[in-house]
Amino acid sequence: MQTTKTIHAVLVALVALIPCLLVAQTPAIDSLTKVLSRLTDLEKKIEVLGELQKLSFNSDLEKSKAYGYQVVSLSKLTGNNLALATAYKDLGVSHIMVSNFDSSWQYYSLAKLEYEKLVQRSGSKDQSKILEGYAGTVSNMGNWYYYQSNMDSATSCLQRAIELSEASGILKAKANSLGTLSFIFMDQLRYDHALEMQLEALKTFEKLGNQDGIARSYQSLGQINCDFLDKCDLALGYYRKSLNLKKGLGNERSMAYVFRLMGDAHQKLMALDSAAFYFESAMQLAEKTGDKRLLADGLSALAMLWGDQGKPYLQRIEIVERLARVAKEAEYDQALCSAYLSLGEIYMEQGDYEKSKTNYELAVPLATQLKNYSFLSVAQFQLYTLYNEHLKDPGRALGALQAYLVSHDSVFNAEKFQAVEDVSTKYETEKKEATIAQQELVLQQQRTRFWFIMGILGLSLAGGAMLFRLTRILRQRNQEKEFLIKEIHHRVKNNLQVLSSLLYLQSKHIKDDAALDAVREGQNRVEAMGLIHQKLYMGDNLAAVEMRDYLHNLGDTLLDAFRLDDNRIKITYHLEPLHLDVDTAIPLGLIINELVTNALKYAFPDGREGVVEISLWKNDAGKLCLKVADNGVGRHGAPELKNSTSFGTSLVQLLSKKLKGAPQVLDTDGYATLIEFENFKEARK
Repeated sequence: MQTTKTIHAVLVALVALIPCLLVAQTPAIDSLTKVLSRLTDLEKKIEVLGELQKLSFNSDLEKSKAYGYQVVSLSKLTGNNLALATAYKDLGVSHIMVSNFDSSWQYYSLAKLEYEKLVQRSGSKDQSKILEGYAGTVSNMGNWYYYQSNMDSATSCLQRAIELSEASGILKAKANSLGTLSFIFMDQLRYDHALEMQLEALKTFEKLGNQDGIARSYQSLGQINCDFLDKCDLALGYYRKSLNLKKGLGNERSMAYVFRLMGDAHQKLMALDSAAFYFESAMQLAEKTGDKRLLADGLSALAMLWGDQGKPYLQRIEIVERLARVAKEAEYDQALCSAYLSLGEIYMEQGDYEKSKTNYELAVPLATQLKNYSFLSVAQFQLYTLYNEHLKDPGRALGALQAYLVSHDSVFNAEKFQAVEDVSTKYETEKKEATIAQQELVLQQQRTRFWFIMGILGLSLAGGAMLFRLTRILRQRNQEKEFLIKEIHHRVKNNLQVLSSLLYLQSKHIKDDAALDAVREGQNRVEAMGLIHQKLYMGDNLAAVEMRDYLHNLGDTLLDAFRLDDNRIKITYHLEPLHLDVDTAIPLGLIINELVTNALKYAFPDGREGVVEISLWKNDAGKLCLKVADNGVGRHGAPELKNSTSFGTSLVQLLSKKLKGAPQVLDTDGYATLIEFENFKEARK
């Protein structure tokens, strides 16, 4: 759940980027509202509405958005493009705070477009505001990608924002972007880099004299030390520095969040009374500022603390139900989903399984909507446990288990896949192993009970009835095994896709052509194997690969890899309907991958058109025959290979030997290879 913590921290940091939020917000809003009612000049109205949009951000998001919409309308009417771009940017922040990611991206994109138009108009008197707004928008788009777990795009946007800030000499966006990069490194468990980014952000804020930024950097340094390095004593020192600065600025909302973090630190240090004090302090400030989302965070923290303290069930239920009410009022779906999960857990501990089921079922659609696969996985597995162990509903238990496996698999694919493949795989593997161990224990207990019952039934039931029941059980087991085998092939395919993605990312940094070709060929080989596992888990027969469909897909994949979608080179197929065992299909697919790759690379130089022919059949002697031919320039006309290792040729020979075949080069126009295999296995259809 560390990712959820860091995302929430970035959201709080994002709110702090909106200027003019710090002192005496309510009087300022009241004064500006009165001024607005008397204004007739449109430009002055735009200016006042823009300030109200920012000032209302913490107290009333809906009002803030309403002011923003008015700024957009009036700015279009007057042609004030800077005010229009700024309103779009702030509307993007407003929408992202309530998890309206599509709307947020739309407004960020509109803001970026307007700022780019303004940047192209050189000599503007507002050039510094334009450049600062442009860099800030790009930085916010990096934050948006971070929430979507797209780490490559997030990092790219944040680095671009830093470049824009440094080029313009306006360093605020740089410091803010460094802060978000720090959270990305924390998710990757690269704490040294995270600390480096935060310290650089701190230096930049100090250089600017930006007290709010300095306070946020101290806060983030505390989070790194407590949440990730277990140095909560050191973290409390950073939190106190941050709190003192925020007190001086009068930013009570941000102070409340630091109180919440100090409560977390004391809870980890087992100073539970102190933790409760800081959580309650955070809640008091949240209520004072009217920030229901922050109040929900405080209630959530206090509810978890009461669970650790062993408070009575009624007290825990009361505070979590209050959390649910506040989250609904604030349209804070993340907190509402957490409340449903907590209520489900409490009612399960009490033995009230129907109420527990109701709350877990309420959590499922919310977690799905939020794309929070961790929450979804917890809810589905707890529903499986309820149906299987307490409510005795095997049908719904199986459905919940299947849904859990799907949501759990989504965690692997969505939890920081783009930029942290190695770290995420390690973390999720450990998590998966713990879950599997728990499931195996449950399944072992079920098997023990099952065989005990079967032994008793065997003494009393007639042979025919016993045979019928046993047949039905075996059929169900086969279905379960088939489902698990499909899951295995699915996981293998996903892991191969991760490897392919790593090779692709590596290729982007390789300058040597020979090394680049080798990496790309390796990527093609991995994709050829991954395609086989995809066909296995998507097909009806888990042991058979239908070669016609597989080879057509492999050919299309290779054409795409070489970017030959202009019909200059075509692949034709002469294939008998063959279903091969996976132990035959994988080496055969790799052989065909190598031969077709060689043809596409060398047979048609200088834009030459041509055809590659793939043929696969069984001859009269019962041998499996493969022929890959092209009508290209042939061996002697092919371009000279520099630094060639002949790895592909060696691989073809080695794999052919495994299948008891020997490659033969045919004397034809172009180039052709024929291989007859003796050691192959057809799968039963």
